Amino acid sequence: MTIDAIPVSSIMTKNVKTASENQSIQTAAEIMDRNNIGTVIIGEEGGGTPSGIITERDIVKLVSSSQISFEEHLSSVMKKPVITADSMMSLKDALHTMQDKNIRRLPVVHNGKMVGILTDKDIFRAILKSPALLSNFMDLNLPADYRPVYQRFSEFMLADLQHPQSGNR
Repeated sequence: MTIDAIPVSSIMTKNVKTASENQSIQTAAEIMDRNNIGTVIIGEEGGGTPSGIITERDIVKLVSSSQISFEEHLSSVMKKPVITADSMMSLKDALHTMQDKNIRRLPVVHNGKMVGILTDKDIFRAILKSPALLSNFMDLNLPADYRPVYQRFSEFMLADLQHPQSGNR
């Protein structure tokens, strides 16, 4: 089993938390807090095509700006367009996409409909569970600019050793 033979659909999180564009920043923050997650996908309920994304980092940046109200609609602050992964994309290709776009989360779509989300932590967990994948991941001849992926992986391994099963998507 290699990292380029595993589809993202096999390790993605299926229960994606969403909000609509006309909901507030406050609502997105509450969804994240209630579900212990770091991302809310903006779009149609029931898994339609994602129209935007907001992360906990985005909300922290908004907090530091006194120019915005938490009652503001998500449509005015969400990041768009959303970079997505097809459900059959390989883990290797997903890692490359995430690194190239400097993102940590990829909504997963199948036939234009959102079916899950893949985070760097999902990938790291899958790699840690399989010695063959771990070896394959470490043997990837990624260029020097992919060092941040290895750095996040190392940090994840250390955090997982200290606090097993803690997960903030």
